[in-house]
Amino acid sequence: MKEIELRLALVFYGGVSLAIYMHGVSREVLNLVRASACRSERIGRNGVAPVMERTPSPTQLAYEALLDRIGKSLDIRVVVDAIAGASAGGVNGIMLARAIAHDLPLDAHTSLWLKNADVTELARPQNGLKGYLKSGISPMLDRMITRQLKTDIEDAETREKLRTLMQSRWFTPPFSGERFSGWMLDACAEMDRHHKSGATLIPRSQTLDLFVTLTDYRGQVRRIHIDDPAYVEEWDHRRLLRFHAKHRVPYFLQSDFGPDCVPELVFAARATSSFPGAFPPATVLEMDEVLASRKDPWPHRQDFISRSLELKEEDLSHRCFVDGSVVMNKPFSPVIETIRNRPAAREVARRLIYVDPVPAAVKDPEAALPPLPGFFRTILASLAHIPRNEPVGDDLRDIEERNRRGRWLAQTIAAAAPVVDKAVRKIVPGRGKIQPEALTRYRAKANSAAHRQAGYAFLNYEALKLQAVSLRLSGLMVALARKQGQDARQDGLLSCLAEYMSRLTESLEDGPPEVGDEVVLFLRGLDVDFRIRRLRFAIRKLNSFYQQVAGKGYEERDPGKVDEFKSLLYEQIDNLVHRWDAGFYGKSTVDLASQLADVELAGPGEKSSVILEGLVAQLKSLMGLPDLDRLQDELFAVKGAELLPEELWRDLLRSYVGFAFYDLVTLPLLQSNDFSEVSEILIDRISPKDACRLSGEGFRLKGAALNSFGAFFNRGWREHDYLWGRLNAADRLISVVLSAAGPGKPDALEEEALRDQIFKAILEEEDPKLTADPALIPSLRAMLLVDNLVAAREG
Repeated sequence: MKEIELRLALVFYGGVSLAIYMHGVSREVLNLVRASACRSERIGRNGVAPVMERTPSPTQLAYEALLDRIGKSLDIRVVVDAIAGASAGGVNGIMLARAIAHDLPLDAHTSLWLKNADVTELARPQNGLKGYLKSGISPMLDRMITRQLKTDIEDAETREKLRTLMQSRWFTPPFSGERFSGWMLDACAEMDRHHKSGATLIPRSQTLDLFVTLTDYRGQVRRIHIDDPAYVEEWDHRRLLRFHAKHRVPYFLQSDFGPDCVPELVFAARATSSFPGAFPPATVLEMDEVLASRKDPWPHRQDFISRSLELKEEDLSHRCFVDGSVVMNKPFSPVIETIRNRPAAREVARRLIYVDPVPAAVKDPEAALPPLPGFFRTILASLAHIPRNEPVGDDLRDIEERNRRGRWLAQTIAAAAPVVDKAVRKIVPGRGKIQPEALTRYRAKANSAAHRQAGYAFLNYEALKLQAVSLRLSGLMVALARKQGQDARQDGLLSCLAEYMSRLTESLEDGPPEVGDEVVLFLRGLDVDFRIRRLRFAIRKLNSFYQQVAGKGYEERDPGKVDEFKSLLYEQIDNLVHRWDAGFYGKSTVDLASQLADVELAGPGEKSSVILEGLVAQLKSLMGLPDLDRLQDELFAVKGAELLPEELWRDLLRSYVGFAFYDLVTLPLLQSNDFSEVSEILIDRISPKDACRLSGEGFRLKGAALNSFGAFFNRGWREHDYLWGRLNAADRLISVVLSAAGPGKPDALEEEALRDQIFKAILEEEDPKLTADPALIPSLRAMLLVDNLVAAREG
């Protein structure tokens, strides 16, 4: 049966109390991902490790029923591989990433939002004489606020809590950062009560990345080199924290989301959501005090401060962070960059889903134009509203451009394929076994033939490869030097490499180099990215085999064999990528890089050249790329023949051997390793506007009131938004799954039945818990019944 991996990348916007709606969305994403993982385990598909003994929720079972129905003709696995969030969205992104990385429940986080996200819990009331005096003027404040806010505070609970807030300290942030951090630590501790070593919803050999935006109030100076003057210095206030988890081997997770990493995750949540004026700025020292009061350790404190925050211990007393939405409220860019080359274990469908609780309304062009803003309104919009509502059009157009480039790449490869295939068939035998050593020779012959036929275009191609390796090497050297505390600069190290590279390129003027030339030895020892491109190109070819395996009488060769071979190739890509990681190298290499960074400050010279040559030689030796080449040749020659039908295996070998022909055509234009699955990234939005199955025209979240602080003033409003977050997300996620299923999806009548089953399961779960508004769930059940009757009548 054909298998597809539906890979989701999630972006959570900021939105103050609309965090509660977004938490409902994250609950539903987790339910779908866990249902998919548990189903994979149940039917014997390897690669994930959910906690199977945990009792599944009714909603999880309903999602499994949906996937089982689609599974009659198509096996879909749902995976989240990247999450980004700012402000309130950052808090939800952090908790969802923890839950996915270690298969943890989010119930404790639900309690955090419903109980503690309230002004009576967050605010610090003013006691004593000042509080008494403020209470005396509360009737006047009531009348003034009522006139301004009108229908936003008709509810008695909201009115009372506004009065309580007005009696908090004036001219200081009313909400307590310490309390918020403590609740987040409690929620994480409750999640970790369910922690089981090795449990994860991340597929084997795959990665989950989380990005959280912060605003560094003071900022850091960034030096930018220009022509004249030699450089300028700019203040950079944006911080982008990255957390990472990798499921390397079965039941072993390399993770930044485990119990030992909770303090830095909670600090990130506290800092990204420190809305100016509501919370005081976040500091590391405040986090230290909270942890000390609880007697909790912070195991990775020093590494987090130096690596992620780029601070030194002496900086902590005067550095603080405010809401991430100030500099990046809609963090698309890091997710787009991450998923561009993110591998999948099987044929893949990619979706970028962003959560926007209050999408901007398009104004009626016939409506009367608003008056020009006054003095205070202009200042308020400039400082608060406009920075938090930057358009996402540029990011979405970037995805559209990448999709066009992917289609162009596929067309270019298809056009070149007949010519390359003809050339490679002269090199690779058409029958019989192929030994790994022979495959190595065939590759070398094909590479030489490709280079000879390229003519003068080869010079540009080889120069690009050398430039790319230089950039990679300089970045690696900077990372190595920083492990020793050296503040190395990449531009300086590139200057050191420039003279070295100019010597290598001299021989290229006479045409393609010979086997023993220095430039060939350099690239053979250090050109990691060429190998990555070659393997990704082979994986692209493997992806085209799914239909052939299913439709050309290869029943004895399950598509799972293609998946198995792809997984082996991705392991090799992982090995190659690891060569650019400073953690791969030991102390002697770090020492050499530190010495080079030290002498580089004086500019390129004889001493730096000697150290550079020694460091390059050591990196060549430690990377061991020729050994990996031999291992990969063995995989293609032996394992490929074992797992794939012979016709498909030989087709794959020709693509692998002839890759140099394709690389000569595509690298000068792409200038990247973009030989991934060449699949389009489709974009979906989750918001009350899009999920209209139950919410009608004019529907509005309660938390949108009071400038998006509304849900902090009313428990019933929080329950309303949380439940609608779950329902909206379920509606949209079902549509995403069905769109990936294509022709294998159920018909309209069965689809409605499956959708209703999931809606009913959500209401069943929440009925005993959401009690602030007794009419909430009964009214939704009635709406669902009416909707079903209308659908049946139309059917």
